[in-house]
Amino acid sequence: MNITSLDPERFTLDLIGDDERGYDLLTDDNIAALKNLAPEHHVLSVYLDTRPERLKDEPAMLRFRHAVDAIRQARMESWSHADRALFEAVVDDISEQLEEVLSKPHGKGIALFAAPSRVLPKKGKVNYTLLLRFSLPEGPIDLVQWSDTPALTPLLVLRDEHPETGVVLFDREHARFFLYYMGEAAEYTINLFNPDRAPLTRAHVWHGYGEHNHHQWQQEHYRRYLHHAALAVAKIATKAGWKWLVLASPDVHEAKHLQEQLPPALAERVIGVTPLPMQANLNEVRDHVRPLVAAAEKAEEARIVEQWRSELEKPDGKAVAGIADTVLAATEYRLLTLVAEEGFSHRGWRCNDCGGLIADLAEQPPATCPYCGGASFTEHADIVGEVAVNVITTGGTVEIVHDTENRAQAHELGIVGGLLRY
Repeated sequence: MNITSLDPERFTLDLIGDDERGYDLLTDDNIAALKNLAPEHHVLSVYLDTRPERLKDEPAMLRFRHAVDAIRQARMESWSHADRALFEAVVDDISEQLEEVLSKPHGKGIALFAAPSRVLPKKGKVNYTLLLRFSLPEGPIDLVQWSDTPALTPLLVLRDEHPETGVVLFDREHARFFLYYMGEAAEYTINLFNPDRAPLTRAHVWHGYGEHNHHQWQQEHYRRYLHHAALAVAKIATKAGWKWLVLASPDVHEAKHLQEQLPPALAERVIGVTPLPMQANLNEVRDHVRPLVAAAEKAEEARIVEQWRSELEKPDGKAVAGIADTVLAATEYRLLTLVAEEGFSHRGWRCNDCGGLIADLAEQPPATCPYCGGASFTEHADIVGEVAVNVITTGGTVEIVHDTENRAQAHELGIVGGLLRY
């Protein structure tokens, strides 16, 4: 297959290695599906750390039961008999599922979302509007929540921590393409809709009379090859949606030559060049790329926090800080980048009439909606998660600040805020 003549409309990408990954890829579509959920009752959200060292300290099911007991104690006085019966039926059913999953855990954590539609008492069965479970690449902070909406912030932290990074491994004869995502690597196969293409061929080796002229020809051929290969990488990066790019080669000088040929917008996304043999396996790719992605994420986090600070210091800067102004900007679709310190959550409300988000230092919702005058609200234990999902679904980005130094700066600026469209 000749990668130098790829038609962007006439090839697809598939990944090899997914079944060995041990966790599920989280996408913005997954989060949007959870965000758009309209549950008939409540949603049970469960996050459990399943790393061996954590399981050794305290079994996951024991932690789940303790969290369920805490919900019972907090809600017991306000629950009706029907509310209590529904909760207990869902907990019993999910407990059985968790027991089975935890007998052979995958990944390092579990996220589960269960939105019941009804209970069939005689059959002891629960029907669900939505029931999703993800195996996670990192151990989350344990959380069990029974509320009107799913708890999404931990998933957003994972998405922020693990941007999709493309890896191009190539030499003068071949090229391989990988995805590094959420701590693991998988390899792409490129499927042409019209596969009648000539394969890349080994360059001829010429000795004897005319060797110097042939060497010049080979160099020119190599330059043309780099040019066309760079265009092919750009097409694949667009198709795959890579945020960053790592170039790898047995000879790092050749990888740098390819970087010089990339379109400027893509070249700016190259976060590293690393030596790798062409026969490298997925684990080798992962181990070489992981520190490059970690360094790039830390640097970008610092850049965004500094940009946030700079805009806040301007008289007419395009930035907000504090929970009330941030929620207002998100409701008005002005929030382009949400910046929030990791672990920060805040209570808030959504107007049932206009969908506007409301949050400030008050413990109770306002008497009327400041946007439409309505008087019916849905409480959200974590309004920051609601804002984050709103930002993503309107084309913005979320930066959860987790590096120690960056968190100190974010805390100084207001813990939560962001950059504005206007």
